[in-house]
Amino acid sequence: MIRIRILDGYRVIGGNKILVESEEGSILLDFGMNFASWGEYFEEFINPRTGLIIKDLLKLGLLPKIDIYRTDLTANLELPRLSNEIIFAFLSHAHMDHIGFIGLLKENIPILSTAETLALIIALNEIHSEEKSRLIVEKRIPGSYPIREDVLIKQRSNKEPIKRTLIYSGNNGISSLPLLVERIDEYFEELNIEDSFSAKFVDAKILPVYHSVVGSAGIYFRLGGIRFLYTGDLRDSPLPEEESLLLDIGKNRLELANSTKRMIDYVKNKVDVLIIEGTRTKESHSVITETTLYSNVYEEIKKSKGKLVIADFPFRHLERFHTFLKVAEETDRQLVVLTKDYLLLNTLAMINSDWDFKKYIGHIRVYHQGKGDWRGWEIKFLKGEIFNNPPIEDILIEPSEIEKSPGSYILNIGYYELPNLLDFSYDTLNGAIYIHSNSEAYTEEQNLDC
Repeated sequence: MIRIRILDGYRVIGGNKILVESEEGSILLDFGMNFASWGEYFEEFINPRTGLIIKDLLKLGLLPKIDIYRTDLTANLELPRLSNEIIFAFLSHAHMDHIGFIGLLKENIPILSTAETLALIIALNEIHSEEKSRLIVEKRIPGSYPIREDVLIKQRSNKEPIKRTLIYSGNNGISSLPLLVERIDEYFEELNIEDSFSAKFVDAKILPVYHSVVGSAGIYFRLGGIRFLYTGDLRDSPLPEEESLLLDIGKNRLELANSTKRMIDYVKNKVDVLIIEGTRTKESHSVITETTLYSNVYEEIKKSKGKLVIADFPFRHLERFHTFLKVAEETDRQLVVLTKDYLLLNTLAMINSDWDFKKYIGHIRVYHQGKGDWRGWEIKFLKGEIFNNPPIEDILIEPSEIEKSPGSYILNIGYYELPNLLDFSYDTLNGAIYIHSNSEAYTEEQNLDC
C-alpha cells in the first residue's frame, strides 16, 4: 500500500515537505522552510534556540512530529516512528522553501540532489555561517538501508569525521570546490545517481527542469510498483523570441531552458502519480520574457549615461546575471558584484561549464569595501588562494574608484546590502538609477519596505 503525506507546504507558497511511504520504504521529497509559518513566531533577531531548535519548532508546529531528526538535537524527545525507513531525501533545488530544514534530518538519511544544488548548499553554508543550524549537511553517519552494498560507508575512527552517503547527479566531483569544506571527502561519500539506483526497492531518475535557480530538477521514481513524478518548482520553456538571447549567453543555455519540455517528453504516458506545486495555475499577469527585460534594462541604462546604476536581482538566478552582464558589455560598463556572489558564480562555473563567465571577464569586478574583519573563505579570496583567475588584484574595486567614474559601473546589491551605499558620496548617488529585477512577492517575508 502507498501512502502520500503532505507534511507541509499545502495552501501556502513553499515549505515543501512530502513523504511517500510504501511497505518497502519511504522517500522524502524536499524539506524546506515555511516562511509564512516561520514569520508568525520569528524575525531577524528572534530565532529558535540553537541547541533546542527541533524541540522549539515541534512545539510551535513548524516541523512534522515524526522521528526523522538528528539524534544530537532530539534528546529525551519521544516521536512517532515511521513504519519503514527513509530510503533517501531528494532536494529539488537550492531555495530555502525547499531545503531550509535539511540540516535537521536524521544523520543516516542519504541526500539525493543534482551536483549544482549540492554546490550551492555548500557555498551558502560557507557564506552564511549563522545559518548552519538549519543548513549544515556535514558529519553524518552511514545509513543502514540496503540501497546497495557499495553505497554504504564503513564506520571510521571516532577521531575523524564520519561520512554520510551523498548521491548526486552529474559528472563533476564536489570535492574540488576550494571552500572551507575542501575536505568534503571526509564528510561525504560521493556517488553518481546512475551508479547508485539499481536499488533493491526503488528505481529513480533525476530530471532537470527550468527554474530561476540552476540545478533545479524533478525526480521520476518507482516505489511499490507505482510510478511517481515529483516536479519540484518549474517553469515552461522560453518563448521563441527569447531563444537568440539564450543562445548568445552560452551554447547549452537554450538546452537548459528547454529542460522542462524534455522532462515532460520523457515521462509522457509513464506516470501513475504526479506531485506538483501549483503556485500559478492560470495566466493572470503580464508576460515579461527575458528578452523584454533585457531590452528594457538596456534602454534605461543607455539613458543614464554618466550615472551609477544599482541593480537588484537574485544571484542564484544565473540567467538574470548573464542578462545584466551582457547589458554591461554593450553599454561599456562593468558589473560590480559582492564577494559572496563571486564565490557562488565561481562555484557553479566549476560544477558546470555552461555557467563559465570568463568571456565577459573584462566587464566584471568584485566590490571590496575595505572592511577589516575578513574571515574564512574571504581571507583566502583576498590572498589569491582561491578563485584567482583572473588575478584578484585585477578585479577588486573599491568605492573610491567607482566614484571617479560612476557611469562606468552597474553595482549589483540587494535590499539587505543597501548599507553599502553609505560608501558613496551624495554626488555619486544623486541621479543614480535603481533597477529592481526580482520575483513577485508572495509572502509578507518578501514584501520589503523600499
